[in-house]
Amino acid sequence: MEDAAIEGIRESPETTDLVKASIFFGTYFPSIKTIFGLLIMTLAIINLRISPPDKTDALRLLKSKFKKNKIGHAGTLDPMATGILPVALGEATKTVPYIHEKNKTYLFTIKFGDQTDTDDATGKIIKRSNKKPDINEIKSVLSNYIGPIKQIPPVYSAKKFKGVRSYKLARNGIVPDMVKKEKIVKIEDIKLIKMDSDLECTIEVTCGTGTYIRSISKHIGDKLDLCCHVTKIERTKYGPFNLKNILSIDRLMQLNHDIDTLDMIICPIETVLDDILAVQVNSFDANRLKNGSTITFRGKNKDPQSGRVIVKSADKLIAICSLQEMQLQPVRVFNL
Repeated sequence: MEDAAIEGIRESPETTDLVKASIFFGTYFPSIKTIFGLLIMTLAIINLRISPPDKTDALRLLKSKFKKNKIGHAGTLDPMATGILPVALGEATKTVPYIHEKNKTYLFTIKFGDQTDTDDATGKIIKRSNKKPDINEIKSVLSNYIGPIKQIPPVYSAKKFKGVRSYKLARNGIVPDMVKKEKIVKIEDIKLIKMDSDLECTIEVTCGTGTYIRSISKHIGDKLDLCCHVTKIERTKYGPFNLKNILSIDRLMQLNHDIDTLDMIICPIETVLDDILAVQVNSFDANRLKNGSTITFRGKNKDPQSGRVIVKSADKLIAICSLQEMQLQPVRVFNL
């Protein structure tokens, strides 16, 4: 019966419910002085924000602005979340998988007393508790929540069951067994920032990819035997990117002639790859790598002997390569 019900729920085109901030990265040529909206180029890193309660799909807006550029992003935000979302254009889309590997930092606010079906403020209240949280008990729970953690995603999430998003199933009265989607996530650090009131607290967490903040909140409530839900989530850091020099997407849409503003807010592709060791090759070997050939690496003693490296020639980014037994094999080649 459930399978038949799932089949009956038709998939509609997916959109990002709410994207509050983004980052562009790629290659930008400031010598080209023309109308920004008409440039056929690949942008470098730009820190963007969309302020709530704007529900606009950022990627759709960007595609309308840069029609001839390939666009990719490194993970969406929860519908009510704000913060950083890296968005790449053109050649920079080749670095998106490496963004996914980086840690993220969030500030989030938990309100105790009410549990909702979505685990955030957008849902319906399904349970209540009267007990007030104790600050020392909260700290104790957090102190034991560092390292590899088993996490069950929220029912209202983008996880798929038989090809259908779990939140679509939930909206149609089918509650999927989210235990089947349990996975190990990594919590690098988590701490109580402040008690906002007797029933609210703000927490900061630094975590790896795939972590659900709403699941962290629910875990804290379960350990304290309290009902709770998230009322605010802000992603404040994503790898090398933070909230400094952030630019609203509305402002980006208005940038046509303001090349100087772009110069101030963009960064090179290498910003994404800042934690990968770089090696230099000559122009002959660079061309071979660009053609997909594996080459023998004639490095110096201080150069890495194995692992992932970025390869440059005359300080120009050529490729991301795998280095094994002094052989450089191209994994991602950049046409810059």
